[in-house]
Amino acid sequence: MISVEEAQGIVIANLAGPKVEEVPFRAALGRVLSEKIVATRDIPPFNRSGVDGFALRAADTANVPAEFTIAGESRAGGEMPGALPPGSAVAIMTGAPLPEGADAVQMIEQCRVSADGRKVTVLDQVRAGENFALKGSEAGSGEEVLQPGHRIGPAELAVLATFGYSLVPVYRKPEVALLVTGDELVEFDENPGDSQIRNSNAHCIAAQLKYMDIEPEYLGIARDSRDDLRSRILAGLQRDVLIVSGGVSMGNYDLVKDVFAELGIEILFSKVALKPGKPTVFARKGDRLVFGLPGNPISSLVTFECFVRPAVGRLCGLKKPDLLRVKGELLGDMRQSPGRTSFMPAWAWWQEDGWKVEPLRWKSSADIVGFTGANAAFVFPGHLSLLKRGEIVDLMLLPDFFSRQR
Repeated sequence: MISVEEAQGIVIANLAGPKVEEVPFRAALGRVLSEKIVATRDIPPFNRSGVDGFALRAADTANVPAEFTIAGESRAGGEMPGALPPGSAVAIMTGAPLPEGADAVQMIEQCRVSADGRKVTVLDQVRAGENFALKGSEAGSGEEVLQPGHRIGPAELAVLATFGYSLVPVYRKPEVALLVTGDELVEFDENPGDSQIRNSNAHCIAAQLKYMDIEPEYLGIARDSRDDLRSRILAGLQRDVLIVSGGVSMGNYDLVKDVFAELGIEILFSKVALKPGKPTVFARKGDRLVFGLPGNPISSLVTFECFVRPAVGRLCGLKKPDLLRVKGELLGDMRQSPGRTSFMPAWAWWQEDGWKVEPLRWKSSADIVGFTGANAAFVFPGHLSLLKRGEIVDLMLLPDFFSRQR
């Protein structure tokens, strides 16, 4: 049995490099850039006004009030204005280009236009460079504006649009297959018999993947027979990552590891000092990754976050795909049998002096109902048997942390 950290290291060490592709601009949201993005023109492409007002020479406002002849107008999207005549000002709108020779813009609130609209009196001085942006001051043509490994969000989409990237170089999302096992399982829309339960793990894992923008291929429920497992696992090995839930423990009908061996799938670890989630399996066949997650719902959920997310996220090109970890103050005494690192359900929130962690009571690693009250999991180190109220603990924020309310 190895530690959680050792197991995570083995997973990361066995990852192949992410693959790349180009996607249309409209499909780029949430993807990870595989190449740097450079500016294809200066931004702004001209000296651009930041306010509505009058473009002028700052030196002409040394003595105010100062009167100017209005020599024209510059508006956003209009024609480029000509040179600014001496002693004149040009009415200008936000986002419009400055006329040649102007080195400042005085905002409209500091100006008074004559009744006939031919003159403007500037009431306050303005400094050279005030109220406008120089050509290329935000990005110069050829300058790197986004780095590879950058995840594309709304602001990044705006940058790509600004520079006309109709095709975007990104890391390819891995193809993921998902299989659950067990004679006791029926699908959620079926009526279980007296000794059966509805399949929940597949839908929990699929939801966890969807939070990563991955749509898995669902291979259904494999029955506890070598033939059925073999055919479905072979189908899953056609994908980059195969996740198998259930059948990885020590029971007479836990056949997944036996079938892995028959198919030449190399098992790299099969027991982790983790609670819940001890019988977690990580294996590979060539460059295909295989995860065998325990069948208990919370074990499956926790081991996904500890091992699958870091792997799949890196294959997507993310440098740090792991869930956010913070430290918080525990608000109750907690005990455990030492020997394995535990991930305990909690409700966490921020107060002025830091994170607060309220431990939640749950019955077992099958108690998914009890876990629904959690927005985080705190880490109970395996060498400890007691954590006292007021101690500082490591805290893993769950994927939907910021959308959950109590």
